[in-house]
Amino acid sequence: MRSILKASIAALGLAAMTVGGTSAIGQSLSGELKIFLDTSNPAPRATMEAVIARFQAKHPDLNIETTVIDREEYKTQIRNFLTANPPDVATWYAANRMRPYVEAGLFEDVSDLWTEPEIAQNLASTKGAMTIDGKQWGVPYTYYQWGVYYRKDIYEELGLNEAADWAEFKANCEAILASGRKCFTIGTKFLWTAGGWFDYLNMRTN
Repeated sequence: MRSILKASIAALGLAAMTVGGTSAIGQSLSGELKIFLDTSNPAPRATMEAVIARFQAKHPDLNIETTVIDREEYKTQIRNFLTANPPDVATWYAANRMRPYVEAGLFEDVSDLWTEPEIAQNLASTKGAMTIDGKQWGVPYTYYQWGVYYRKDIYEELGLNEAADWAEFKANCEAILASGRKCFTIGTKFLWTAGGWFDYLNMRTN
């Protein structure tokens, strides 16, 4: 079974952390493959199920068992199922969110997948987030942007231009504050989404 895991990750395109394996890309696969996903919302779930169905069609002798767990519950359950009932492939977050599981030996080094041109070239900008101690521990399956939107009418009223650098960005904020307005607002009840903005500001300024 271990010999098919990395091939499954590459072919499925999952942000996969595996429990063991050697490369089998290009081989016809058979055996059992257990996948745990947190894509419980309808749209991403349908997308992942379609990807898995296409992968299954290419490997009819492979028995794929897919378990979809509520996204919030998944964040707690992963601590238990990785040790008690580990899947072969699982979705999880990159960077420091995956570090505890890497250091505990629960995720598999998949650095060899990153030598494949399709991954190395198309996902180059994400490699750093998948790297710990010089090795890659997963392959991203999704990407989305975090953007800052601004009111053009307020910028025009205050004579401001779009900021080209951090200094101009802060100067614009000072002008907005001086006009009696708040510089930023975010509609969220979750702390992590608010905290995420500090991550992105830090990434872009340091």
